[in-house]
Amino acid sequence: MSMNLGTTGVKSDINVTPFVDIVLVLLIIFMVVTPMLSRAHDLSVPPKSEAQTLPDTIIADQLIISVKGPDTNPKVFLNRDEVPNGKDGVQKMIEDLMKGRREKVVFFQSENEIGYQYVIDVIDAIKAGGAEKIALITDESLDVTTAGGQ
Repeated sequence: MSMNLGTTGVKSDINVTPFVDIVLVLLIIFMVVTPMLSRAHDLSVPPKSEAQTLPDTIIADQLIISVKGPDTNPKVFLNRDEVPNGKDGVQKMIEDLMKGRREKVVFFQSENEIGYQYVIDVIDAIKAGGAEKIALITDESLDVTTAGGQ
């Protein structure tokens, strides 16, 4: 870099300090405005129906696997009957029930307190037993293991 000593001419160097100031102000403005622009999608959920009861008899073709109980020792139910050996007995029971079925659909329900790994192990056992589709029951008030359904 050379220095011009004693010259009184016009300086041709660009002063970048105001440019940096403007860029930083714009950056701050975009940082503040951008989170306000992001919006979640509006979703309208249909209202809850009044008919929430399960019939006293579950259809014979319908298979509902439920996991209930404390987190330490959960129990697995097929419709209203407890599955022997818990999650280890699910695969064998599903294999036996899927033989000769046209629609290989199993409904699955679990309580919120059950550990994630246990739930995944039960779903894997259902899939390994031959179920092609697994439908999740998300209504917490629906209890298929009791006689009245509630």
